[in-house]
Amino acid sequence: MGSPSFEHKQNKPLLIWKMAVASTISWQIAQIAGSHHPYFAPISVILCMQATINRSIRFSYHRMAGTIIGISVTVLAAPYINVTSWTIGILILIGCFIAKWLKSDETAIHQVALTILLVFVVGQRAGDYPIDRFRDTLIGAMIAVIIHMLVYPPNFTKQSKKNLIQLTEHLTATFTKVSDWIHHGLDQNAGGQLQIEINQLLEELHQSKQMIQNAQESLKYNPYASKSIKELALDQQRIYSLTKGYSYLAQSVEILMAWARSGSMTAENQKVWGDQVKALAPLFQKTSADRSPPSEYLHVSIAKELENQQYFIALFNQTAALLKEN
Repeated sequence: MGSPSFEHKQNKPLLIWKMAVASTISWQIAQIAGSHHPYFAPISVILCMQATINRSIRFSYHRMAGTIIGISVTVLAAPYINVTSWTIGILILIGCFIAKWLKSDETAIHQVALTILLVFVVGQRAGDYPIDRFRDTLIGAMIAVIIHMLVYPPNFTKQSKKNLIQLTEHLTATFTKVSDWIHHGLDQNAGGQLQIEINQLLEELHQSKQMIQNAQESLKYNPYASKSIKELALDQQRIYSLTKGYSYLAQSVEILMAWARSGSMTAENQKVWGDQVKALAPLFQKTSADRSPPSEYLHVSIAKELENQQYFIALFNQTAALLKEN
């Protein structure tokens, strides 16, 4: 299974269409509102239309905050200073530190610097420029968010689910490989390769968790997301189950390799544990609603004389594993 990206693939043709339509609408609205610089509205559309609605809203907020700070600093200072390289640098320095003092993020700081530069230079020749910039930026940001929210809003649930299915298949296939390895004599080199593959499973688990989080973020402010929200809640339960399966495999292979090195494993032990590991694979292919009772997946038992010692042995092994890792 290839490593999936943390970012979900966007529907690029749809994004292009939405961006074009929103830019057209925002320009028209800016003109109707009396702007002499209506191009600032589509600029805001293009910048604010991010991968998800939530990110678009956050970017729009920081863009507006940076624009307000930049305009305020420039309008207050412009009547008293001339446009030079030094005054531009000083104003940008002051404005950006004000944004930092207000605990604005990096996006807002960039917007402060850009607004100061343009308003200070262009505003000297066009008195209505600061007002146009604020109004058109607001119009563009609002149109971008509204179009993004109402017209096929981003939803990465299907991509996340597809990745989860691939992870499930890889995990169950690894259970089968471990079972075959046990049946064929627990070769130490083959065991090492299995451990490498199990470590890859851990990386894939982290990536799947991230993809689910990204999918959940894509549903924020999505008015059509109720079904997808329920699906992702079930997927989170699946990830929890798959994580348990990974932990079982990682610990079991290590114990089995140590057991094989000790020379005390019998052919009967191999058969029993090979069958047991294989019997567990279907456990991770099903949802909790379709799953058989846990007792049906347990094919091994402890000898009567060891029953009273099972907890002692379990704690001993856990403690020994902790000390080995530190």
